[in-house]
Amino acid sequence: MKSNSLPFLFTLGLFLLPAASLHAELDAVIKLDVHCYFQSKESTSNKALTGKVGKTRLDSKQLLKLIGNQKGVKFPKGSLLMADENGNVFVADSKRTFITSADEYVRLAFDRDGQLFSGRLNLKTGKEDSRTYYPLALKLNLASIEGTLRGIGIEKRFIGEPKKTGIQLTRGNTQSDINGDGILNGGTGYYEGKIDLKGKTASPL
Repeated sequence: MKSNSLPFLFTLGLFLLPAASLHAELDAVIKLDVHCYFQSKESTSNKALTGKVGKTRLDSKQLLKLIGNQKGVKFPKGSLLMADENGNVFVADSKRTFITSADEYVRLAFDRDGQLFSGRLNLKTGKEDSRTYYPLALKLNLASIEGTLRGIGIEKRFIGEPKKTGIQLTRGNTQSDINGDGILNGGTGYYEGKIDLKGKTASPL
């Protein structure tokens, strides 16, 4: 969550312990694009039942604004919503410097225990080019929006060959279609959309 947080997209850390120490620290920018459905109108008469379903959109910028409203602060222009490998969510400035925790309002959960792995990881150098699949969940707990959205995260991870300078490049990108239900403006809400988690860093071995 802070500048010294644990690696966000570690690929096999639970299974290949010798490689875990080679993975660079990597926080990820959260990009969210979700549609929210709710009952906007409903009436009953002797002749018919009529209703209307409303639809609104929730993206990362709107989520940042909602978090700021709940905290009573206005985040600087260019602020980002980010997460670490444990699912801790925080707000950072445009240079990705930690501003404040957002765990109270937004949380990510990753279930890597049964993840599926495709690709190659060099246990000696840490070089990696892989794709993994595992369940993930996004939990929202805001004044007007509550709920849990779930999906299967598809993570692409690349760690380059260590350079002579001792620097190693790490890139990670996780994408998932997500959906779920909860409460929207005091009533039932259904959610569907996408989440994208992207990070990169160049770090010393």
